[in-house]
Amino acid sequence: MAQNKIDIKTGTLFPWTFQLIAGIVFLVGLSIIADRPVLSLSLIAASAFVFSGYTGMEIDKEKNNYREYMSFFFIKGGKQIKYSGIEKIFINSTKVKQQMYTAHTSHSSVFTNMEFNGYLKLENGQKIHLLTKRKKEKLVHELKKIALFLDVQIDDTVERQVKSA
Repeated sequence: MAQNKIDIKTGTLFPWTFQLIAGIVFLVGLSIIADRPVLSLSLIAASAFVFSGYTGMEIDKEKNNYREYMSFFFIKGGKQIKYSGIEKIFINSTKVKQQMYTAHTSHSSVFTNMEFNGYLKLENGQKIHLLTKRKKEKLVHELKKIALFLDVQIDDTVERQVKSA
């Protein structure tokens, strides 16, 4: 049964700043466990909630359905959606800008990165986001596994755009 399903973990639900705070809360919870066990266990559970939160997608070839899910404490929630067929997997690129401010002044820095996104295109034209990576080679490596499982081609629209420019 497991050979007909693939589980694609998209990423964490919380940004790195929340995870950093959760790490600090976890350490505080561990340090006060002897003095205040109830408060300590609450802090540890809250940080475990942040660390265990992630998103993903399961595809079942046998039943022709997929499920986009959110998972907390390794319990996945999401509804099954039927599909008629999968056309292809394709790759796009996006430029991502992130603006960060300093703590004491109103100065900011803008960081620009290129990210590569992998999408699944169904036969009805619907597009479903699969993965995002900063390095195209890593994305292609992951998408090849998925494409092999689903028996579809990978269409690299980024490569086509570079050639036509």
